[in-house]
Amino acid sequence: MAMCGSRWPCVFLVLVNLVLASCKENVLIRRDVAIRHDGKFDLLKRPEVHHAKHGHAKRLSTKKRGEHAQHAISHLKVDEMKEIPNCREEYTCDAHRTRSLGDYARKHIAVYTYNIGSYEGGMRDDNVPCVPSNVDAFLFLDDDTKERTDSNSLNLWKKLGWQVKSVTLQAGSEFVTGARLTSKLLKFTPPSWLLNGEWEWLVEFDGNVVLDLHTLGPFLDKYSSKPLLLLDWSYHEDCGDDGFQCFSHELHNMLHARRKYIEDSKENVEAWERKLAKEHDGTDGTRKYTPPYYYETRIIVRNLQHHRSDEVTQAFGRTYEKCHEIQRDQFLVPYFLWHANLSFDTEALPMRYLADSVGMCMVETRVGRN
Repeated sequence: MAMCGSRWPCVFLVLVNLVLASCKENVLIRRDVAIRHDGKFDLLKRPEVHHAKHGHAKRLSTKKRGEHAQHAISHLKVDEMKEIPNCREEYTCDAHRTRSLGDYARKHIAVYTYNIGSYEGGMRDDNVPCVPSNVDAFLFLDDDTKERTDSNSLNLWKKLGWQVKSVTLQAGSEFVTGARLTSKLLKFTPPSWLLNGEWEWLVEFDGNVVLDLHTLGPFLDKYSSKPLLLLDWSYHEDCGDDGFQCFSHELHNMLHARRKYIEDSKENVEAWERKLAKEHDGTDGTRKYTPPYYYETRIIVRNLQHHRSDEVTQAFGRTYEKCHEIQRDQFLVPYFLWHANLSFDTEALPMRYLADSVGMCMVETRVGRN
């Protein structure tokens, strides 16, 4: 085979070289033009549709979940990604970037974040997301946090386009503090004017998360058929096709290694696990609980124009009510989406894809978050 004794070995070698050249070319495209995600693509077979017993249709394909062949690179610089990347360089409200938005430069997106309970002593003055012309951005602060925030920091947020809104602390429950409940209220049941306004999309993210807001318009247009986008938890551990496995793993990790985050509601968490385990095993007489995904709720993207938007609102309302008993909302979200028949309509986006596409990164904090 080393020499071309017949034409077939030669053809074989040429084909191999063509494949290798194609692979090399893809690497160059990946580095210089756009970031493409690793994964096998079978162009010859159509995706199969698996009809689950509970009436949803789960689409199976050779692409990884939430994966797209090509997308624009965020202008926000991030470090190498083994976990959610740390923010490394800030970007500015560049007029050229805003002008380059073209048809996306209309206000069709609302974003919001919050700092409740004087977390980190007040608002930071670095890695503040810059607000382009097609986005309305809101920062919710309680009175104590606002008082502890340096005026220069608050003015910087306003200068970069953020509208500061005051929020009143909720009364705590026996198991969850008022500050934490207020954060959950904002996360899952934001003010009605945010849900019923002029916006097509509503994007919520934790106070220590940064997004490149310039990229949101083109990114979200890819998901107009989806009522809800969430971060797939499986970058921590592969869940396979059963999100319950990742729920169980994280719950046990919390109970034994990070107990401080659920200490006040520990008995309720254990009771919740027993309930879901019975439903997952199908031993309680109800529909078997087999969620396809487990989510991390650092970022929540809601399609307010979708015909199922009201169902998302209802499911999140039930989630917030349960947050009065259990400190960890990630234990709750998959369950209430499942029982609203929203699990397979919800897009679970890989962490690296969000980092590449919309510049998702984390700011360093003095106080650890759960």
